[in-house]
Amino acid sequence: MGMKINRAKDLAQKVVSGEESGVRLDRCLRLWIPHLPQGLIEKAARNGFLKVEGKKALPKTRVEEGQSVSFPKTFLVLDEEAKPKEVQPLTQAERKWIKGLILYENNELLVLNKPAGIAVQSGTKQRKSLDSMLVRDYEDIKPRLVHRLDKDTSGVLVIAKTLSMARWLTQAFKERDVQKTYWAVVCGVPKQAEGVISLALSKKADSTGEKVRVDIREGAHATTYYRILDTLSTKVALLELTPKTGRMHQLRVHCAEGLKTPILGDGKYGGTEAFPLGRKELHLHARAIMVPLSKGKFKTFEAPVPPYFQETCNELGLENV
Repeated sequence: MGMKINRAKDLAQKVVSGEESGVRLDRCLRLWIPHLPQGLIEKAARNGFLKVEGKKALPKTRVEEGQSVSFPKTFLVLDEEAKPKEVQPLTQAERKWIKGLILYENNELLVLNKPAGIAVQSGTKQRKSLDSMLVRDYEDIKPRLVHRLDKDTSGVLVIAKTLSMARWLTQAFKERDVQKTYWAVVCGVPKQAEGVISLALSKKADSTGEKVRVDIREGAHATTYYRILDTLSTKVALLELTPKTGRMHQLRVHCAEGLKTPILGDGKYGGTEAFPLGRKELHLHARAIMVPLSKGKFKTFEAPVPPYFQETCNELGLENV
């Protein structure tokens, strides 16, 4: 569905309320227009049709109380068209599958061990996603995503079950009060046993779609701490990765370009070198996350590695998994 928008009169405007203050622009839009597809929000942003205070904005832009947000008027029509006629409840098998992912749950929080191969958030190219399944599973609440994992990345995923917890955790991520730890099997062994990768990154479009590249001049600052957990000669290594920033594909690019050791199975950034064992799965796992549940009170959640990750480590004799 195309959007033919080229004049200011084609844009609608709304003012951010106190309740919406501090949330991402895409979430704010869905608070106003609940059934608006994420893909259309992203397309409007790419075409310059999302604005905050008259300036072009990205879906991830944080909005504040009193700010004016401009967006295509067609969103209002498309929202009506996108409304599901009837929300289908999860099948018994789907509900059992979701329950099997739960690492922790209380009245405010849901922590899952996300499998590789399923998107966290729905979009124009994603028919199946965790967020859409959770909406169908929880009738009385609206689970809210506070961070993301790539479709092919497995591991711990934190989801807020209340608006207040979503705001609290969103602010914690913004202020970098959250510590994330990843495990990765990489092709090759870094020269140093541990260290810091600091390479600026930016998103570029190419024939294969959107890709992140090292961009010293115009890229956003990105920092990752790494530590070798185990090695097999000079061929492969098991790394612990701790990102201090949260850029798109940061760990994948930092391993491939910063350490010259692409993650096993990451053809996007490692090319043919990323498939020395014939394994196609991306061997990147969100092992643990430490989040503040209240002021001064932190809790750590850990997710066991998926079977294919464990099998690879067993075959290679990599320990400490």
